[in-house]
Amino acid sequence: MKTGYDPFFLNEKHPIPLPLPQGRVAAEALQDGAVFDFTHFSIVMNQRTRFAIFSAACVDLLQATPVTRDNSSWHFDERIGEQNQVGPKYYAQNDYDKGHLTRRRDICWGERREAEQANYDSFCYANIALQHHHFNTGIWNCLEDWVIQRLQAAKRLIILTGPIHKDDDEEYCAVHVPFGFWKSVLYVNEEQQISCLSFLIRQSPERSTNRCEYQRLVTYQVPLETIAKETSLRFDASLYLRNPLFWEPRLVSSDGKQEVSELIPIYQPSDIRWGTPTP
Repeated sequence: MKTGYDPFFLNEKHPIPLPLPQGRVAAEALQDGAVFDFTHFSIVMNQRTRFAIFSAACVDLLQATPVTRDNSSWHFDERIGEQNQVGPKYYAQNDYDKGHLTRRRDICWGERREAEQANYDSFCYANIALQHHHFNTGIWNCLEDWVIQRLQAAKRLIILTGPIHKDDDEEYCAVHVPFGFWKSVLYVNEEQQISCLSFLIRQSPERSTNRCEYQRLVTYQVPLETIAKETSLRFDASLYLRNPLFWEPRLVSSDGKQEVSELIPIYQPSDIRWGTPTP
C-alpha cells in the first residue's frame, strides 16, 4: 500500500518532480539519495544528521478521512535502518517535541485502511525531527491549517517540507538540532497554473551574520529560491517563478527588474501573500 509521492498528483499536465540534493547534502544523502516511499508521502534521508533531507506529501482534501491520533505508533523504518534515524531517547526529558515533518492529518485520506496506514507511517522516526515545544505548538503548527482552509477549492495539494541545517548547528547528545525548517505548498490555482507558497522558521539562537538572520520562532514567507539556497536543494526550474512573491507589482523596480522580498513575517492568515500569476 505504500504508494509514496506521485509527481503527477496535481494533474497530468503539471508534474512536480522531487527536489534534488546538491553538493554536500547530496554527498550525505543515505543510499545515494534513495527515495523511501510511505503511504501518500516519500522521504529522502541524510545519513550524517539522521533526519530527513525532505519529506514530500500528496494531500487529497476531498478524500480526507479522520483518524484518531495514537501515540503508541512511533517506530523505526527497517528499510532505512535504526542507526540512520534519530530515535525516542533524544526527545526525552527536554524541551524538544517529536515534530512531524509531513503532518499525519494531511495524509490521512482515502479508504479507512489506507488512511490508517498513512497515519501509522507518519509516526516513523524518519518523518520526525527535534522541534522546540513552543515551535511545534505555535504558528508553524497553524500554518498548514490556514493554507488548507484557503485552498479547499484546489482539492489537491503537494506539500514539501524538511529541516534546515548549518555547519554550526547546536548539538544535543551528539545530534545536530535543525537550525530551522522549511515548507512549500503547491497547487493548481483557478487559472489552472501551478502556485507555490514557501515558508520557513528558525528555532536556533541568533548568531548568524548573513541574510539568514531570522528571529527565533518567527514564521516567514519566502521565495522558493531562498529555500533552495538554505537547503542545497534544486527544485524544478518552472517552480521558482510560481511563487506569489514574484507576482506582486510592488516588487518590480523602476527599471523593470523583479525585486523579491526575502522575508515576510507571518503572524496571522491575512499576512500570507497569495498573488495572481501571469498567464
